Amino acid sequence: MQERPGQIPQSMPKVTITETKDGPLVIEGQINLTDARRVEIDTHGNARLCRCGMSGAKPFCDNSHTAEDFGAESGQSEEEFLDPKPVSRRREYNGSGVTVSFDASRCIHVAECLKLMPETFNLKARPWINLVDADLQKVVDTVRNCPSGALRYELDEPGSVEPESTDEAPTVRAWRNGPIRIKGEVEIVNKDGETVLEGDRAVLCRCGASRNKPFCDNSHKLIKFTAIT
Repeated sequence: MQERPGQIPQSMPKVTITETKDGPLVIEGQINLTDARRVEIDTHGNARLCRCGMSGAKPFCDNSHTAEDFGAESGQSEEEFLDPKPVSRRREYNGSGVTVSFDASRCIHVAECLKLMPETFNLKARPWINLVDADLQKVVDTVRNCPSGALRYELDEPGSVEPESTDEAPTVRAWRNGPIRIKGEVEIVNKDGETVLEGDRAVLCRCGASRNKPFCDNSHKLIKFTAIT
């Protein structure tokens, strides 16, 4: 599966995040990395980030996954076999000059859309996204606030809303007791060498328990994952 919401600016070096087999996330390219205490860390253009949840040097990998025999692949445990990885499937909603798509497998339920625009994003309504007579700029701003990229938009007329300001390099932030948040254009590659995302929003698992690796599925809350860095 692959998403191409937009072209990476030619002036910005490409950033690749690769999911290694039963190991860390390897980042190649210049990023702005911030730990869970919001302390900025210089990566010198590359980094190995923990995704087993056991590193003593979070957010970096210290090879604890080797000693603990970390198995990163979803579906290996009995619990994961009975509750399999969610299927990635985007549904589209149209209206007011924009198409908004939603992938439930990527949603981490922070409910930004419900808070910012409840008249358009309403879980009690059918369809739950209703773009009829919606304010176009407000819809776009709301979708841009989706941290996981579960929501995406495509304009009927490019340039019909204010462009989003972008940093010179993608930002990668470790959330306290939670996942890794990506904001900015990146390419995410799975252990098989397949591109699973080319885009500017993603939330990646770092607790080791997600059934939707490399993406977060909120399992950190179930296992009471703790990470203050």
